[in-house]
Amino acid sequence: MMQLRAVVSRGFTLLELMLVILLIGLLSAMVTLNFSGESRQEKLTNEAERFQQISQYVAETALLKQQEWGLYVLPDRYGFLYYDYSSSKWLQADEPEGLRQHKLPQDMTLTLELDGLEGADSNLLSQLDWQIDEDEQPTDEQTEIPVLPQVFILSSGEISPFKLLFVEQSEVTLLYSAVSTDFSIPLTRSEVSAERP
Repeated sequence: MMQLRAVVSRGFTLLELMLVILLIGLLSAMVTLNFSGESRQEKLTNEAERFQQISQYVAETALLKQQEWGLYVLPDRYGFLYYDYSSSKWLQADEPEGLRQHKLPQDMTLTLELDGLEGADSNLLSQLDWQIDEDEQPTDEQTEIPVLPQVFILSSGEISPFKLLFVEQSEVTLLYSAVSTDFSIPLTRSEVSAERP
């Protein structure tokens, strides 16, 4: 009987073995996630590229359908509007699905620059004056989708000049990428950099 007790006390219990296997599994999953996940640069590049491609599609659609389109930008999302002649209003674009409002990943923000761009004052787009009736003025609850776009994408092929800055801020060093245009397609996209374009 004495020998049997000594042999039993030297081994591991089933609970201890299962705990070790669980810890090894968790550690390997964390390592896999860290190595297979996108880097900050890749995430920023993908978001800027997505915006560039969709904006290009909208500009081509405006030309082909002879329809006025627009872009609106909020700090964490952007979307597209089209002008509906029957209701005389700007409406949210829902089709195709890629044109629906797009929310950026966490730790990424947008800044839209319209003023101070080269040639912005001399273009016909700067003279457009879309009127908003007083009953259409947005309230605080309606800030998800603006009444008017901030950037106009016209059926003539003109686009109001803009620079959209994508900022990735998950770490101390901020990363930037910008998509911009000077009145028409194609839009240009800057490479990801720690310096603001």
